[in-house]
Amino acid sequence: MKLQHITFTGIDWKTDLYELYRIQEEYPFVEWGVLLSKNWRENGNRYFNPSYLQIFQNSDLNLSAHLCGTMAAYAIRGGWQYILDNTYWNFDVFRRCQLNVSNRKDNPTQLTKLRRLECLDELIIQQHDINSLSLWRTAKTKRNITPLLDASGGQGIDTPIEVLENVPKVGYAGGINVENVFDKLTYLLKHEKVDTFWIDMESSVRTGDWFDTDKVRAVLGKCEDAFKAVGVYDKYMKHKR
Repeated sequence: MKLQHITFTGIDWKTDLYELYRIQEEYPFVEWGVLLSKNWRENGNRYFNPSYLQIFQNSDLNLSAHLCGTMAAYAIRGGWQYILDNTYWNFDVFRRCQLNVSNRKDNPTQLTKLRRLECLDELIIQQHDINSLSLWRTAKTKRNITPLLDASGGQGIDTPIEVLENVPKVGYAGGINVENVFDKLTYLLKHEKVDTFWIDMESSVRTGDWFDTDKVRAVLGKCEDAFKAVGVYDKYMKHKR
């Protein structure tokens, strides 16, 4: 299917995991993003305590890791041992991993060490826009290493979608919310030069900086409307009860 994932990032310790299961049963393409940082205590509620990741072992939740700060810096240079140590060897609960590095400036010779950890199906490189893809382009191999375009740099600022052509899989983020997700999703689904893609949102599904599953459901309702408008509802919603 053209749309691979709708990622909701920033689940926190207050998030009802059973509600995540229920939503995922209705929308199997949903993915839950977990923000990870060495300084998670200082960075706000949306950053998950890495020592709690064991609660996801043997779960059926679709999870992606979103590495920030020092963790992202180590991953860029192939320092996955640091990531494993600081997630208490529970990193295998994730199948996809995003490096939040759109504002970093790195030496190109260091970027050649970028590689995908074997337990991951996909490594995602956050990049600012279609003209700022240096890190993704420098990767030794593009196999299962994909770019996510986020001109807002994770700030949740609504930014126009710039389609990255001739790339098999691309993520799009930047201020996607319940008010604009219908337009953005229909645009991507209809666009002839968009291949496989996913969309990601974070700030727009929070209330008082806590993850809000009611807002997630509101967004998904708009996504259902987009599927109907494009004529692909049955393809994406065949599991809806």
